[in-house]
Amino acid sequence: MIQPLRAVHRRASLALAVVLPAVLLIGLGARRPPPEPLLRSPALPASLHLITESAGSWQRHAIQTTIYGDLNPPNDFYVVLRPTQSINEPDLLVYWSDALSDENHLPEGALLLGAFDPDRALILPREIQPGSHLILYSLAHQAMVDHATLEKLP
Repeated sequence: MIQPLRAVHRRASLALAVVLPAVLLIGLGARRPPPEPLLRSPALPASLHLITESAGSWQRHAIQTTIYGDLNPPNDFYVVLRPTQSINEPDLLVYWSDALSDENHLPEGALLLGAFDPDRALILPREIQPGSHLILYSLAHQAMVDHATLEKLP
């Protein structure tokens, strides 16, 4: 009784040892390539004009920071953040603050500008002082990912 079952089990194991790797290789070969990220310019209103652009103001990541001013209400400023490499942190939010408390925690009184999205312009508060900070904060990790110091705006 046991001998015929062992023979069937041996043949099934040998067949699976050949078939399963073949199925895996065929599946890997049939995959579509991952989509390339599209470098789109953010949808900005036509009334915006470029004020300043910097790439080296962030501490840990290479993020191009572009600040625009609005001609319609002349006191509004917008910021567009474009990372040169993807930032692999979950749930990134952009905050603005007058000062930094430390490198790991969000300062008290920090103002939420919005979710981090390279294709979106975020409006800055009107009371920007030289030396204020933009902060990338990971909500999932409850930690500051990076920060940059803003220069004087006109």
